[in-house]
Amino acid sequence: MKTQLKIFALSTILLLYSCKENGDKGSKKNVADNEFLKTLVVRPIGKSNYYISLPKDYVIEETNGEDFSVYHFHPADSTKKEDFSGGFYFGNHPSQFPPDNKSCTTENKKNRILGQDSNWTVYNCNGNYSIQTIIDSKSGENWNELLHLFGNAQSNKNLNNLLFIFTTMKK
Repeated sequence: MKTQLKIFALSTILLLYSCKENGDKGSKKNVADNEFLKTLVVRPIGKSNYYISLPKDYVIEETNGEDFSVYHFHPADSTKKEDFSGGFYFGNHPSQFPPDNKSCTTENKKNRILGQDSNWTVYNCNGNYSIQTIIDSKSGENWNELLHLFGNAQSNKNLNNLLFIFTTMKK
């Protein structure tokens, strides 16, 4: 298992590097900064058979319902300034969150998660960002056909880092 995680981590780093190189050639894709990339480690998402790369100092907490699971990630140290946080809903009945207030602007961003295109709704509320998308979980299980990914970021830089984190999700 550890060997598989190491191979996955190395593959992810190579993929990240190639995405960064392609992003520098005029592409306007969201790219995380290099210092941030060095902090990422591959983590299992509970018992879901999914993995994601998160900063070393982040934790994932799980909440289970009768027919769904929700995972939140955030800094382990609750006294640390939270640059971003996020989560995942696995189930069949996700719902989009509304913006925090009427003054928030809305835009859409695209990236790929689990080998499929995803369309993110991004709310910008005076430099505080809230993002979300709903995609096919590709789980093959009846109880969690959909995946709602969501998060919050405190700057555009952290928004790009957060969006990048979601692209590292693997089954």
